[in-house]
Amino acid sequence: MKKNGLSQIILSKNYIIFIISVLISITIWTYMSLNSTSNDTTFTVSNVPIQMELSESSRDIGLRIFTSETPVASVTVTGNRAILGSVTEADFTVTASANAVNSSGNFTLPVSVTKKNPSDNFQISGSTPSSISVTVDYFMESNFQIQDNVLYSVAEGYYGATSLPYNSITISGPQAEVMKIKKVAAVAEAQDTLEGSADLEAKIVLYDENNNELSPKLLTMSFDTITASISVLKEKNVKVEASYVNKPSGLDLADLVTVQPSKLLLAGPDDVMKTLVSVKTEDIDFSKLSDESHTFNALTINIPEKCKNISNNATAKVTIDLSGMTRKTFDVDTFKVEGLSSDYKAEVTSKSISVEVVGPKSEIEALDADNITATIAATGSAVKTGSVEMPVTFRFDGVNSCWAYGSYTANLNISEDSK
Repeated sequence: MKKNGLSQIILSKNYIIFIISVLISITIWTYMSLNSTSNDTTFTVSNVPIQMELSESSRDIGLRIFTSETPVASVTVTGNRAILGSVTEADFTVTASANAVNSSGNFTLPVSVTKKNPSDNFQISGSTPSSISVTVDYFMESNFQIQDNVLYSVAEGYYGATSLPYNSITISGPQAEVMKIKKVAAVAEAQDTLEGSADLEAKIVLYDENNNELSPKLLTMSFDTITASISVLKEKNVKVEASYVNKPSGLDLADLVTVQPSKLLLAGPDDVMKTLVSVKTEDIDFSKLSDESHTFNALTINIPEKCKNISNNATAKVTIDLSGMTRKTFDVDTFKVEGLSSDYKAEVTSKSISVEVVGPKSEIEALDADNITATIAATGSAVKTGSVEMPVTFRFDGVNSCWAYGSYTANLNISEDSK
């Protein structure tokens, strides 16, 4: 019994000694760990913004600092591990000073780092970069037209037409860089032959006066890509015809008119091109044509909506040879007022009017003044009471290839119809 009691006492004392040894070991380890961290542990804080400073006098004359991207620094610090765990980029001020700069140009600025709170219990042991490159210049903003440089191929018999959502672009940045820009283009290329309409993402590319591509790094553009819409249109050759007003319905001009160009190559939607056989020029007024040859050198060719003129001939030359016609003057005393409201009545005060008539010789010889009616068009909305002068056109009975040469008016007296 004595021996067992002695054993229990010894075991109890050993247990106490073990507990004390563990506590002493933990205390020593903790002390050594903290002491070692205080001297040796380092930590790097990334993406600390670099503030760029320019003197007030330089800012007053309009100078600015330009960089290709937002500059940031990495700062290495040394200190207690527990303290460094809470250090962030907000604890530093990183500065690149251009206070000594007072003119435009490219400069390398030294980078300095300080603690925002000098009493913080850590040390700055280094930073990168040690310097940054900047451009100092005057700010400039300008608008440029966007040229189409979208490349693609389409099937035979079709034509591709490119349209861009914007015709111009705003570009800003250092004055020297903006002034280098001489051309702006939307650049894209389709790899496969287009069989229908398509959209391509085009890159905005800047060029100098020698057509060399410029870097946009220091520039700000309102957009750097653009969607180019390509319409694939059916091609077709169509006839170019002259268009007329006041032309006699029976006059055959087939052998009397030449049109140059006689045809145009157009491109347009399939449904339009299926029925399109010709396009017409702007109107030629027959009342201004006498019995001689007439040439019109630049008549606008009217192109249907949604179609494109691939031939690029915007005008046509039209020659009408009327030298084989005959001209004769007739005194016309038959008048007719048309379109007058029933609330009014009209009396033609002009008793006769002399008109020059042009047409084929056979019809002119068969024509008599009694077969000609001077017609005055009047409308109730436009009519004015009293003595007025109004334009006159002519109708020819028994012939259908004659026309009145010149412009004519007649006097008439319009009054309200009392009935």
